[in-house]
Amino acid sequence: MRVAVCLTTYRRTNLLERALEGVSRLKFCKVAAPEMEVIVVDNDPSRSASGVCKSPMLSVLVRYVAEPRRGIVRVRNRAIAEASGSEFLAFLDDDEFPCETWLDELLATQAKFAADVVAGPTRPVYEQGLPEWIKRGNFFERPRYDTGASLEFCASGNVLLRTAIFASVGKFDDNFQLTGGEDTQFFLRVGRAGYKIVWSNEAVVWETVPRDRATLNWIVSRGYQAGNTWSLAEMSIETSAKYRALRFFKGSAHVLAGLAGAASGLFLGRIVFARNLRRAFLGAGMLAGLAGKKYLAYQSAGSTSPSGVPEASGRSSV
Repeated sequence: MRVAVCLTTYRRTNLLERALEGVSRLKFCKVAAPEMEVIVVDNDPSRSASGVCKSPMLSVLVRYVAEPRRGIVRVRNRAIAEASGSEFLAFLDDDEFPCETWLDELLATQAKFAADVVAGPTRPVYEQGLPEWIKRGNFFERPRYDTGASLEFCASGNVLLRTAIFASVGKFDDNFQLTGGEDTQFFLRVGRAGYKIVWSNEAVVWETVPRDRATLNWIVSRGYQAGNTWSLAEMSIETSAKYRALRFFKGSAHVLAGLAGAASGLFLGRIVFARNLRRAFLGAGMLAGLAGKKYLAYQSAGSTSPSGVPEASGRSSV
């Protein structure tokens, strides 16, 4: 079996180095060690990640590829093209690092459940100095499921998939270049094409949460972005009036419930307030997407980062 482990990166060499060190320490106990190729796709025209990929401290060979055209979709699609000779592709972002059994667990789950796509949990690692209320609020914790649970869609930060899928489903959609959410839309297409997506709860990767994300503004903005890209992703697949009515109802319900909860949060504390305000912004983003309005989170050239995608990961609709 040939597996391509693809890391997308943009000007975060320290984090990329840690991610590659994690890949170097991978162990295989449940399945035979695959023929593994590690591919780094760098979205920085100055090729800032090239030196890290040549580090003598790494126990794996890394194939470095520069993708100078800016944008998350171009980087992901370049990784797919580079991995065309492999049976499976595993995506990992540059701000993530895997547990030693990460790929072993993904492959074991794939074999056990005859899955086409296997997703795993991404757990937060907080930088020093983050406010305690951010940690206690679990704003960066994502849903987890029993191993083998079926998913409707997943994210691309911790996922294994058959490369044969791309021949029938296509690659990531260029229309999501500036909004993010390209992975949500892609895996919705994969699921609706009849491919099997399952969860592997033991295939853990850890994601760094920097201090500049530990703010109320970032949390609610990400809620709005997640809601907006969810509506845009669904509308690119489902255009019926019934869908639009259901999404309008759900978005409105999130806004009303979120605002009501945020009001109570003024008395119950900052965590309750932030959770409910995020929910209200999630609903507002849905309604804006339903109206065709795009939140261009990555419009600024300096903020377009392949690992800055919306935190959408789950098995049911938002």
